Amino acid sequence: MSAVSPAPRVAYMGPPLSFSHAAALQAFGDRAQLVVTRTIPDAIEAASEGHAELAIVPIENSTEGGVNATLDALFDSNLTICSEHVLEVELCLLAQSMDLSRLERVTSHPQPLGQCKNWLRQHLPHAEVVVAPSTTSAAQDALNDAHTAAVGSRLAAELGLLVVRERIQDREGNATRFVVVGQHFTSPSGNDKTTLVFSTPHERGALRSVLEVFDEEGLNLTRIESRPLRGQLWQYAFFTDLEGHRDDPPVARALERLRQGGAMVRVLGSYPRAQNARPPA
Repeated sequence: MSAVSPAPRVAYMGPPLSFSHAAALQAFGDRAQLVVTRTIPDAIEAASEGHAELAIVPIENSTEGGVNATLDALFDSNLTICSEHVLEVELCLLAQSMDLSRLERVTSHPQPLGQCKNWLRQHLPHAEVVVAPSTTSAAQDALNDAHTAAVGSRLAAELGLLVVRERIQDREGNATRFVVVGQHFTSPSGNDKTTLVFSTPHERGALRSVLEVFDEEGLNLTRIESRPLRGQLWQYAFFTDLEGHRDDPPVARALERLRQGGAMVRVLGSYPRAQNARPPA
């Protein structure tokens, strides 16, 4: 697999001024050519089919958990995760007026709405909650209707809205982890993370046997999450993050043991851990 070019084309789920746009700017600055796509699967497909060299997509939020659209798209793609970036998410209420009593509707992408649902319930109990394709499209709706507010970033206010309230997320330290995916592998750095997906036979003790392999090899799992296997009723795939690189002997041994034991195992990527990826002590 070839190395990434100095000025790569990077796909992200748009439109501009969204959190994904902010993550792309954080990860690449002005050295990348950004390619806007309509959805997360579209961004991954753009990188897979060569319309972009890389894609940056959200994979996990510290409040709402995994981003299912990303997990499902990565499962179906031939791309590998080559880096991660953690974006601190400060949610703002954006509208044309500072008066909360004028607001009849609140709109945003489902993830931000979930991250501030308690605040909305307390401060705007009578407002209708409307799901939008993105935080930017929600801001555009608020710009077109004086009785609609959007939940989004301060960046989205640049469309012409007022920041009515700041930091409305229910939990402090709210952050979203983004991954960069492409057609190349990342060499070990000494402080790496591996993301993989596995499934087991639908029988008693199968999952425990897999977890015992990781434990016996001294590997620390930092995340495990199940997703239904499409087309296989009540069968599941387990998306897992663990400390270490796929080329590290303990990780390599664990993967080989799992395959020999009959588990389906696929490594989605080994990559350097983001400096701000660890939870606070």
